[in-house]
Amino acid sequence: MICVDTKSRDPYFNFGAEYYFAAERDMGDAVFLLWSTTPTLMLGKYQNAWEEIDLPYAEEKGINLVRRLSGGGTIYTDEGGLQYSFIRRDGVREISFDEYMEPVIVALNSLGVPAERGGRNDILVGGKKISGNAQFKLRGSTVHHGSLLFDTDIGEMVRSSSPPDYKITSKSIKSVRDRVTNIRDFFSGAATAEQFGKMLIRAVADAVGEGFTTYSLSEEDISRIEYLAKLRFRGRENVFTPSPAFEAEYLCRFPAGNVKVSFAVKGGVITDAALSGDFFASDADGSIDCLIGAGFDRREISEKLSAAGIGIYGVTGEDLARALEEQM
Repeated sequence: MICVDTKSRDPYFNFGAEYYFAAERDMGDAVFLLWSTTPTLMLGKYQNAWEEIDLPYAEEKGINLVRRLSGGGTIYTDEGGLQYSFIRRDGVREISFDEYMEPVIVALNSLGVPAERGGRNDILVGGKKISGNAQFKLRGSTVHHGSLLFDTDIGEMVRSSSPPDYKITSKSIKSVRDRVTNIRDFFSGAATAEQFGKMLIRAVADAVGEGFTTYSLSEEDISRIEYLAKLRFRGRENVFTPSPAFEAEYLCRFPAGNVKVSFAVKGGVITDAALSGDFFASDADGSIDCLIGAGFDRREISEKLSAAGIGIYGVTGEDLARALEEQM
């Protein structure tokens, strides 16, 4: 087993490293990555970003947003947690969690943490979730990755992954809000997440029944990984464009009447936008053509509405923009 320390807490770089070793750099043996991140929300491949996270809160707090290549639900990670990745060029097409989760469970138990399997892809301690796992196939490689809550800010996890309460429907997979806990509460040794991670690497290698060697990234490796991170993981388009088509509705209340704004969104772009309610209008026909083709982003929507006349008695485009901003 080859253990690669990316020496980075940048989630985009680390997902780029996964891609690099799975699709481009064949190391000959299984690769194991153990990494942590600055505060980050990681979306599953098939999820609707607007349905899973509180975007205004994430933006305010500077929380990274990234979309994995694997399915499953949204997870929150920070410096108090660990992420692990097994990468093996095995040519296996079927998803199978057992052979990758079992060594982690054995390793945790060897360190005094009474971990056990829970459901299809979770690891539990004391009946509470400490780890979620996901897997995908890429160019003949299996990439299995999982999270470990060691000393993660649970309050921030719940706050940032709870979307605002508005009506939104789609065919995406909804995250299950499981009860969670930190390994730190069950680990007798005094350690940081980083120190615990070093112990875990050796324990996983023992559980797999293999020794391990370490590999340090070369300048060439780093350059290529940075390119892959930018191409496939960084940027708004990589987070929001893959979101499934969905519809969203917002009810805005004004002294002049109630205005419901309805959106149809595909690939993160507004394909239709309409107004309805008990308001009076001089020339509005219910459509908001100025928003069609815009990104489903509160700032872009606000700018376009503020610059447009909507024809509603007693309500300006700026009024509607402000009301929407408070809800989005």
